[in-house]
Amino acid sequence: MSTTSTSELAALSSERRAILEAFAEASSDALLAHDRQGRITTCNRSAERIVGYLEAEIVGQPISSLFPDHLRAQVAEVYETVYSGDTVDHLETEVQRKLGMTVPVSLSVRPLRDERGRIVGAVSIAQDVTEMRLAQATLAEVEARLRGGEAQVHVGRWLWDVGTGAVQWSDELHRIHGVDPLDFAGTLDAHVEGAHPDDRVRLRQSMQDAVRSGRPFEQEYRVVRPDGSERRIYLRAEPTVSSAGLVVGLRGIGQDLTDEPITRDRPAT
Repeated sequence: MSTTSTSELAALSSERRAILEAFAEASSDALLAHDRQGRITTCNRSAERIVGYLEAEIVGQPISSLFPDHLRAQVAEVYETVYSGDTVDHLETEVQRKLGMTVPVSLSVRPLRDERGRIVGAVSIAQDVTEMRLAQATLAEVEARLRGGEAQVHVGRWLWDVGTGAVQWSDELHRIHGVDPLDFAGTLDAHVEGAHPDDRVRLRQSMQDAVRSGRPFEQEYRVVRPDGSERRIYLRAEPTVSSAGLVVGLRGIGQDLTDEPITRDRPAT
């Protein structure tokens, strides 16, 4: 049986450290190691960028000093949990930069063990979520504006995912059909069943033809609401094409035309 020499083990350990250091430097997340007393022992460049301190400035400082005063008690509890052997994943919190500005982060912490398995510290991984939060806020604002605009012009959005069979309606399309979102099954059958019985076959066929041909789809038909009232709706969509060039669904709009005269621009029922 072959044995591994001390020099070979040292070489393997050195290679492993080099790989870990390369990973740490390549990471866009802040990585900070600290001992059992909470003193920072090292950090990567992303940590310097996020917290605004150079490594030389924070090594030896308590990890808690990187957090705002009102969050330090919570952070202390987190590290006590980690020092007992548990892990913490994606805690939404904030770090405080050198000049006082706070940065929202998603914090994960792992215990750091020595060769005997004893916990000698921890590694904190802080992901800057500033851009993600801004994107979420922007999307929420855009969605709110879209909903308001849809309600004013009585135009809703819809999509059909051929692969899963799922059909999604926006709020305005639910209002046009008189169907509560909780009562909508979200399938092609549910979508077609909202049409007048005399229009269902034509509607389904036109949608399926659009997927097969890869051409834009438009259809005008009658909607029968659950209360028995009827609306006239104009449905239009463009094919959604995958990177392989295959049509994987339809995405478009539906407009309530009930109070408008029938024109030659759209196919009449």
